[in-house]
Amino acid sequence: MRIYCPPENITQNKITIFDHAQLHHLVDVMRRRVGDRLSIFDGQSLEYECVIDKITKDMAELTINSLKKISQEKGLRVILACAIPKKAKIDFIIEKATELGVERIIPLQTERAIVRIYPDRARGKLRRWQMIAKEAAKQCGRITLPLIEPVTPFIDALTELKEYDLAIIPNLGVGNQDIEKVMSNFKGKSVIVFIGPEGDFSECEIELAKASGCKGVSLGNLTLKVDTAAIAVVAFLRLSACAEGG
Repeated sequence: MRIYCPPENITQNKITIFDHAQLHHLVDVMRRRVGDRLSIFDGQSLEYECVIDKITKDMAELTINSLKKISQEKGLRVILACAIPKKAKIDFIIEKATELGVERIIPLQTERAIVRIYPDRARGKLRRWQMIAKEAAKQCGRITLPLIEPVTPFIDALTELKEYDLAIIPNLGVGNQDIEKVMSNFKGKSVIVFIGPEGDFSECEIELAKASGCKGVSLGNLTLKVDTAAIAVVAFLRLSACAEGG
């Protein structure tokens, strides 16, 4: 098991861990002590083999014995822009999307969204989501951390479509293409997928998305919940890329 440490806490030959959640995992879960060896990853591309020099209630200090640069995860770059569902389902979505290799996660504020994240709570929510992503990356052995964006209005997220080779918006409207057909003809390297809230995107949002360059796609005859749709689409995109050799 590895421990995450941000790059700013890593010097030429020393690593200092201040994060209390990571310290708890190191001491109480992994039961590591002074003199034990430990692997540290920085969420960018480096992994360090270390020896623990010092542990206190507020920090742990380690000496770096060796490091290796691990090549970035290859294959299709997937960006998930997802409406925030009820309860704690967004936590689940972030965890599983991280495990599935999503590069960037954008929590969306949409017209029909039931959950509203107000400014006084937004910073705390973002910190929580970033922590969930760190823990998921640590558990699954992922090299890099996904970028978790602040809550973003749907219309603002549409302004970035030119950065990606494909944009898709699954919805319950008519005239959509089957997602399998769309992906079978796709040869690009990056895709952003928009997942709507309970009750789907509004007609206005769908029209705006299509006018901005999104392809409307169908996920079949069943109506999926937000979390189910998000994970199903990301998993399908990843498997499609693997089948194509990406």
